[in-house]
Amino acid sequence: MQQYNVELTASAEKTYRKLHDEAQEHIDAGDTSSAKVTLFRMVDEAIDKIIPHDPFSRANALSGPLSNVFRVSKGRLRIYYAASSKERQIVILYISETLRKGGDMRDPYSIFTRMVMSGQFDEVFTKLGVRMPPRGISLRPPSYQ
Repeated sequence: MQQYNVELTASAEKTYRKLHDEAQEHIDAGDTSSAKVTLFRMVDEAIDKIIPHDPFSRANALSGPLSNVFRVSKGRLRIYYAASSKERQIVILYISETLRKGGDMRDPYSIFTRMVMSGQFDEVFTKLGVRMPPRGISLRPPSYQ
């Protein structure tokens, strides 16, 4: 199995640290069955095991102009990432724990699409050699297969 190096963008790392700190508070208080602990364990498992196991899974691929990006979802959790087999690198772009509500401004797919289209991840796409989505067009949030 090919090993991949996993990195987090600043925004993904901020969310990861927040989730870690919230989970740790519950663990320190003796509440290891808290929803915060469960959520953090899901994020950790996705980043450490699920994504690196098969980073280019068609089941996790977004479609259309964002087809160069993948996502893992479970319940409210969405983790978006890009990867390069040549560089053996995975970059976690965004972690969301908000409810999925199509068409809503706070829908995780809408938020992520705006982030991508603003150019926030252009440096990551360039570093990985991943095609950037076209600019100047109005994009609907991505669908997935």
